[in-house]
Amino acid sequence: MSVAKHQVGGRGSILELPSSRLAKPISYEEGNFYSTIQNNEKYLPLRPFLPHNYGFFDASDSDLKRIRTKELKVVLEKLSNLELVEQSKDNVRYFVMENLTLGMRKPCLMDIKMGRRCHDFIDGYEKKIKKIKKCKASTSWPCGFRLIGLKKFNHKTGAYERRDPEWGVSLTKEQSEDPLRIFLNNGLKSRVDIAQFFLQKLKKLRSVLRLYTGLRFYTSSLLFIYDAFSNKANLRLIDFTHSHTDIPEGEEEDGYLFGVENLIKILKKIINEKK
Repeated sequence: MSVAKHQVGGRGSILELPSSRLAKPISYEEGNFYSTIQNNEKYLPLRPFLPHNYGFFDASDSDLKRIRTKELKVVLEKLSNLELVEQSKDNVRYFVMENLTLGMRKPCLMDIKMGRRCHDFIDGYEKKIKKIKKCKASTSWPCGFRLIGLKKFNHKTGAYERRDPEWGVSLTKEQSEDPLRIFLNNGLKSRVDIAQFFLQKLKKLRSVLRLYTGLRFYTSSLLFIYDAFSNKANLRLIDFTHSHTDIPEGEEEDGYLFGVENLIKILKKIINEKK
C-alpha cells in the first residue's frame, strides 16, 4: 500500500492498494451519496460517470501502518459493500474505487470544480458569504467551472507540467479556455483525438444530468484523464461531500449544466481550430 502518484486535487491522500484499486478518504455524507446512487435503480444512467464503488472500510493511522499486503487483501474481501455503518471518531473512512489511470504509461489528469455555486445550503451564514465571494472572484461564476489542478506530460521536455488551485483561482473569464488548452497540448501538438473523446463524454453527461432535476452537485468536480502515449482516456464525476439527492423545495440550481455547456463550447472550438 502506498500513496497514489497521480493526484491533482482533494485534501486527503489517496492510497494505492495492492489490488490495483484506490482508497480515498471520504466523509459520511459523500459515502452516503455514493451508496444512494449505487442502490437506487433510477440513477442507473448516472453510474457510468462515477468511479466504480467497491465498498468502504474504516481505519486509523496506526491500523494502516500495521496492515500488511496479505492482511489488506482480507480487509478488501470483507468490505461492507455499499453499507455505511456508524463511524468511529478515531477512524478515517475510506472509499475503495477503481484506479482510472491503470494501464496508462504517463497519465495526465485535470480536476475541474463544476458549477456557479460554491456553497451548500447547509452552510452557515458566514461560511456561505465567504464562498460566494470566492466563487464570484473566479471563473466559477461567469463560466460554471474552475480549475483545481492539472498534471500533463510534455513530450518536448520529457517531464510533467502542473497547475495548482491558486493558478486556477487567478484566471479571468477571458482566460477560462487556458486549462483545457494547456491540458490537451502535449508540447508537440494538441491532442484533438482526446478532445473529441471528452466532447462526446460531456454531451452524454449533459443528457443524463437533464434527467435529474432534483440532484445538486455543490463543489463537486469533473476528473479528466488521458494517457500521453496512447488514446486511453476517462472522464468521471468526483468529490460529493456537498452533493444531494434530496433537496429542500425551491433550492436554487448549482450551475453544473451551465459549466458543462461551456466546457463543450471550448472543446468544440479547440477541435475546429485544428480542422
